[in-house]
Amino acid sequence: MKHAQKRELLNFFLDVDERLGKESPAKKIALYIFGGAAAVIAYGSRRGTRDIDEYVEDRAIEAKLLGWAGRDSELERKHGFYFHNANTELMLIEAPEWKERSVEILKGELKHLRIMALSKEDLVLSKLSRYNDRDREDIRFLIEEHGIEPHKLIAYYRSARLYYAGNPETLDTTFNIVLKEHFGLKPRSFA
Repeated sequence: MKHAQKRELLNFFLDVDERLGKESPAKKIALYIFGGAAAVIAYGSRRGTRDIDEYVEDRAIEAKLLGWAGRDSELERKHGFYFHNANTELMLIEAPEWKERSVEILKGELKHLRIMALSKEDLVLSKLSRYNDRDREDIRFLIEEHGIEPHKLIAYYRSARLYYAGNPETLDTTFNIVLKEHFGLKPRSFA
């Protein structure tokens, strides 16, 4: 897996931004990023990633971005990264709060895109439903390196859990593992 670096990801976004400029957008387009790419570019993780989970509200613009820089695109061949549509409906994040808490990154670097990364708390929560080795690595990194406060994480979890489409009991078990392993907290009920 390609070891992502902030500079390499910036070069990818610069090429996307240049193509978007040819479309003459009336304003900067907010492009939300999730997953490993957000952990790398917004929070300094050094883990590998190839896919950039993204979300754009304007579906026509998103289709263009996926065409230019999606799987098997020219920009993937050039940079080794590609856009993948993030399914925000399956993530444990609450709309519109996750958008409001997202942080702008790469300010001043791009002319047509505003790159927005999930807040560190929402990024942790977004990784709970799959919870594979890379997700656990990202969760550990974010908690240990970015001072996530457990009471804030718990509050966001309680709120987002109300709208989660999957099995909340399984999710509670996973979240309790995170609380125990990273904060030394005893299991709690969220039902």
